[in-house]
Amino acid sequence: MAYKTVCIIDDELSVRRSLESLVRSMGGEARVYKSAEAFLANGREAPFDCVVCDIQMSAMTGIELLARLRADACEAPFIFVTGYVTARSRQEAFNHGALCVLEKPLDPEELAQWIDKALTTR
Repeated sequence: MAYKTVCIIDDELSVRRSLESLVRSMGGEARVYKSAEAFLANGREAPFDCVVCDIQMSAMTGIELLARLRADACEAPFIFVTGYVTARSRQEAFNHGALCVLEKPLDPEELAQWIDKALTTR
């Protein structure tokens, strides 16, 4: 995973910090954003290899962000993490090309496996 960049987008500081630590422990570079809007404003221009994103955020949802990125031809693997998932939101995520939807509290080993899968298939 060396030299791979994972963007972490979550409105919870504790989640951002723990996911950043996980990515770095795997040998990757982590860039963190507190919202979809912050990512669009500050993170989108620099190359990245994978996105780990919350679904429910205050303004733009993770699914709306994914739809926007896909419309702009961004093919980066997208892993959703959420504290509350419905069958509808899960289906929407997959319809827009999400790799997986994981529920919080997260199992770090499971998330690490998904991140590894996302980065090895690119």
